[in-house]
Amino acid sequence: MNVKRFNAFSSWFKAMLFVAPALFFYLLFLIGPIFDTIQISFHRWNGMTPHMEFIGFENYRTLLSDPIFFRALLNNIYWILFTVFVPVFLGLILSVIVSQSFVRFRLVFRVVYYIPAVVSLVAVAIVWRWIYNPMFGILTRFIEALGMTSPDWLGDPTWALFSLLIAGSWTYYGFCMVIFMAALAGQDVTYSEAARIDGANAVQLFFHVTLPMIKNTVTLLVLNSLIGSFKVFELVYVMTRGGPFRSTEVISTYMISTAFNLNQVGYGASIAVVLAIIIAICSIIYLKLAERGDS
Repeated sequence: MNVKRFNAFSSWFKAMLFVAPALFFYLLFLIGPIFDTIQISFHRWNGMTPHMEFIGFENYRTLLSDPIFFRALLNNIYWILFTVFVPVFLGLILSVIVSQSFVRFRLVFRVVYYIPAVVSLVAVAIVWRWIYNPMFGILTRFIEALGMTSPDWLGDPTWALFSLLIAGSWTYYGFCMVIFMAALAGQDVTYSEAARIDGANAVQLFFHVTLPMIKNTVTLLVLNSLIGSFKVFELVYVMTRGGPFRSTEVISTYMISTAFNLNQVGYGASIAVVLAIIIAICSIIYLKLAERGDS
């Protein structure tokens, strides 16, 4: 019995030797900062002085009455609604089209459509800033060539958020397309063949056979886009920095500007904690539905 215990302990110890380096950096750079952020959120601190004033839940009470925070939260909800319907729907349609055997150069189309998903978001933001430029942007030139007046896409509060939503959707639809293609490739073709024998046309096949069979994939992509919408940062920060007049402010940019521009690190930490809680809730729902889809 002692020999078995010794062998089990030896195996566990050897395993921990392999895990220890990764676990050390995981605790140092992820778990540690999380607890530090939670601790800082209960203090008033400018990030420079060695002393932090403990104020309890004051930062969280201030957050509940902060109109800018709720404006940022509303903009995140706009991101959710737009990135749920546009990229997921477009990715589904494109996946069905490029999966058809009669489409020529299918591989080329797949690569071209997927490129936005692998390009750096900072690079995407810079390119879209050029497209939206009110002086020489290609979109501005195109609209003016039609004899119309182009709005200031990123400088007008009416258009700024919509312009960012278009750019954000462009980066996500390729990922949705690839996931849907994998789901379509794993379908049982016998159902489609039986429906065709019964006289179903292409539209009926799509809505009554294809779509119900990939409903779990649709659910997971919707929840994944929901989580990503709360984490959006690079596009907004590079293209507008939350302006003009807070019209494109999201929670992550508000957190950064509060903590590092206004030197209210404690309040910024409380925003980070609330954002982490929201993402954690969405992630739990995501994992539960993923387990249901696998079962």
